[in-house]
Amino acid sequence: MPMDPALKARQNTYANTIINYMRKEEGHIIALSDDQAFSTQLRLTLAKELGLTSPDTLTVLSDSRQLLRVLREVTPRHPAPILFLERIMDGQDLSFLVNQIKQSYTRLRIIILTTDVQRDRLMLLHEAGADNFISKPVSVNTLIEKMAFTLKAQSRLGQAIDLAKSLLAEGKYDEALAACQKILTLKPGSAAAYLVIGDAQRAMHDYEKARIAYETAAKSADLYLAPLQHLAEMYEELGDQQSQLRCLQKLDAISPLNFNRKVSLGELHLAMGEAEKAEEFFDKAMAQITKEAMDGISVLSGRIAAIYADKDPVKAEKFLRNSLDVKSKYLSREDLITFNQLGINLRKQGRWKDAIIEYKRAIRIAPDDENLYYNIGMAFAEGGDFLQAKANLLKAVDLNPEIPGASPNIAYNFGAVFLQSKDRERAAHFFQLALQLRPDFPAARDGLKRAAG
Repeated sequence: MPMDPALKARQNTYANTIINYMRKEEGHIIALSDDQAFSTQLRLTLAKELGLTSPDTLTVLSDSRQLLRVLREVTPRHPAPILFLERIMDGQDLSFLVNQIKQSYTRLRIIILTTDVQRDRLMLLHEAGADNFISKPVSVNTLIEKMAFTLKAQSRLGQAIDLAKSLLAEGKYDEALAACQKILTLKPGSAAAYLVIGDAQRAMHDYEKARIAYETAAKSADLYLAPLQHLAEMYEELGDQQSQLRCLQKLDAISPLNFNRKVSLGELHLAMGEAEKAEEFFDKAMAQITKEAMDGISVLSGRIAAIYADKDPVKAEKFLRNSLDVKSKYLSREDLITFNQLGINLRKQGRWKDAIIEYKRAIRIAPDDENLYYNIGMAFAEGGDFLQAKANLLKAVDLNPEIPGASPNIAYNFGAVFLQSKDRERAAHFFQLALQLRPDFPAARDGLKRAAG
């Protein structure tokens, strides 16, 4: 089927944006990732899809400790590089790097790589200076599109907004306002246009018009933080604490992980003589940063446990338990991986009952996670309690009917448990599924014969 001409034209525009950036603007791409598949895909996309084969096109790093050194080496020759940055790498959250490197390298563009989309975390990263986000796995076309949009606006409207912003930056306020009026004819209600209008009017000390523009921008885009941020700054300049407070409260509701803003809210309440409310926000700020610190310690314990995993299961268990214990009341769905690792570790030691206890702790956090019930089922099977094993596998299937087909081994395990619990008909179904997924699976073939009786 031939490609839609309009789509092909857009893709060519995206590709040309990246090619021009590399060849005419001394561009360079840095990827800090431990995902070999993504690094390979990026390299092939640049070389095969875009024809960018120069060795000076791409730098791939797998150790975050190398990043600052590479930036120091790259930026004298390539002053505005693109950085692909894994949000989580080797179990470590690299979010803290965004603000740090953005302050030092203001022309750097940062694209965050993530396998999940946690809205609160992404909002915080956006505030810190992230320019774009990619949820993996990503197609070649989407990868090219994301890079292009990170480099420059691709639409007529986006280019008009960039022009208005550049006029504002040059102090040409009347021209910036005129450019914004043209934008509003293209897109009535454009939040980006009203933001520039607000900045221009504020620079011209027409605060009432600036207020109206900022509020219009905020209403036009519910999750657009910049209008409220600029409005809060303006109210601070004017000494209007009540209005500044309202803006900060709205920002806190949209992006609640920003502990610095909670400190600002506490400081503002204290200045207004509201000591109890001030302390409440200071406590929230401390709780947030404590949670982040605990997350870091937990991740470190998990990394050490992984080192011990095959060499010393007892020590691995110690660090896995420490990883969970240190977070205590801050445990969340993000910790399910650690619970599963601990369960597997205990089962390797033959302690299937202890593994079940840990899996059930995890279920209190995520009662709808089918993988936990599958793991409980396998632990019961290892202990020879096939009726309980079957009951938990059925619960897993209730939560996700597709789980038996996730891999041939999982399908086989379902078959083995159902066969041991005398449910031959369903056992045969699971063995057949295992063979569909992997025709050369002797154990599944033997299981199917046994199920047939």
